[in-house]
Amino acid sequence: MEIRWPALAIAGISASLSSVSVGVSSANGARFSADFSVDIVSGDFLVGETFAGRITYDDQFVTGVGTELVDLASGLVSLEFTYVGADLTTPVIYTEIDDEIDAGFPLVTFQDGALAGLDYSVSITPDFIFQFREEPLGSGNFEFFTDNFETFQFSTGTVAFAEPTAVPEPAMLMGLVAVAGVVVLRRHSGDR
Repeated sequence: MEIRWPALAIAGISASLSSVSVGVSSANGARFSADFSVDIVSGDFLVGETFAGRITYDDQFVTGVGTELVDLASGLVSLEFTYVGADLTTPVIYTEIDDEIDAGFPLVTFQDGALAGLDYSVSITPDFIFQFREEPLGSGNFEFFTDNFETFQFSTGTVAFAEPTAVPEPAMLMGLVAVAGVVVLRRHSGDR
């Protein structure tokens, strides 16, 4: 039986990826991703505009009972929010590392296992910030605020979270690649 280069390469890559997938811990919880949107509903600028973001988290830290807070040390994997730069027109993607509050932020809030809110604050410039926060504290109502302290302009928005969806695990994806490699290898070896 002669094995051709493409089949050998696919089999080698598949075997390598399969061995990597064994190293991925299955003790972790499942990863979920939830899109969210911000509608600017009042204020001095951007009223009527909608902005979008996404939160990805590991659910092993979410028990589903009561109010739970998840940060980068306890299950928050990533955060992206596309908003504007200082010129109020250029789209800029802000991430979890842009949060300027002390350690423990950004913070994602769950209520009885459901994604309920976000506490996240970013300085676009020293005088121009945006923030997500619960207002009033303890109310369960999460809102979006933008302040331009130089011009004394202020805008507010409502935050809506989509239902979280499971993120495919790397081990599962690598396993599928390995299976595809075996199928291709068998198909090529059957052509002889």
